[in-house]
Amino acid sequence: MSARESDLLPLLLGSFCIIFQLVLMRWVFWNYPLHHGRGFFLGVKVAPSFYEGAGAQWLRRYRTLLLAVHAIMVFVFIALVASHRWNDMPIIALVIVGLLSAMFGGFTLWTRRSLGTAPPKLSSVAIPFETRRFRDYVSWRLEGLLVLLLAACWLLLFFQGDVGLQWAWPVLITYAVMGLLPAKIIIVHHSHPLPPERTEEHHRWLEAGRRYWLTVTELMRWFFVVRLAGYSVENGFPAAKMMVWLHWLFFSVYIAIFSVMLAVLIQGSRRLVALGRDLQPIGSWSGPFGPATLLLPGWLMWSVVYVGGLLLLGFILS
Repeated sequence: MSARESDLLPLLLGSFCIIFQLVLMRWVFWNYPLHHGRGFFLGVKVAPSFYEGAGAQWLRRYRTLLLAVHAIMVFVFIALVASHRWNDMPIIALVIVGLLSAMFGGFTLWTRRSLGTAPPKLSSVAIPFETRRFRDYVSWRLEGLLVLLLAACWLLLFFQGDVGLQWAWPVLITYAVMGLLPAKIIIVHHSHPLPPERTEEHHRWLEAGRRYWLTVTELMRWFFVVRLAGYSVENGFPAAKMMVWLHWLFFSVYIAIFSVMLAVLIQGSRRLVALGRDLQPIGSWSGPFGPATLLLPGWLMWSVVYVGGLLLLGFILS
């Protein structure tokens, strides 16, 4: 495989990542504060005339921040292309996800504090008592297959890898994949108290959101594993570097997973918006024992540890 072809594949893959994120910005994130109608702004209940007054400025602030985050993403992509650090792209993608999460979380907290509207307190709430087992949401067979593929990649690299093989990237990818498993556990086992009005509809909406984020997380993990498999085959078998068809085969699989992820994110987001349009967003009301928290218990700690560990490993292994 020529140097030009070797550069073309990761360049195309990175370009698809950028297109993927920009499409998400337009179809998912751009109108995110309005997902529950014009009576709410990021989960805060507002007056009917809010968007004709101060709300227009708040919406501009949100969208300006969103554009700034994506401008950073494009700048990082250009820097990686200029420095030919192709293998860093999947890791940078996780950092971008962390940056988006920090943006949403920080802006939401700032909004709620600045608007200064205390959520209405409900005298009673509904608590779902159904038993949610991890295996009802996650296939242990697929989890086992994922671990086996990771192990096979490491065995191939360890016994057949090039002498000058850089181990930083396999370490980071393995950490990224396995570190998302606790996130899935948090998503499965947590449940929010529900308002006494339209309880079933709120429950159906939250359950759809649970399955949506589990699917997105799983697709992300499989993309990384397939990417590591391609990297391992290329570095484990010197002859594979000359097989152009094999590189394009892996590239086609990457794009297929990306396409499915894009479809799931857009269609799933639209479905969630439709289900929750007339419902009370989490955090917009308070129960007898305190407000319904926006973040899942343990989510903030996991996010800090996960992203911090990723950055620390990247620094140590660079």
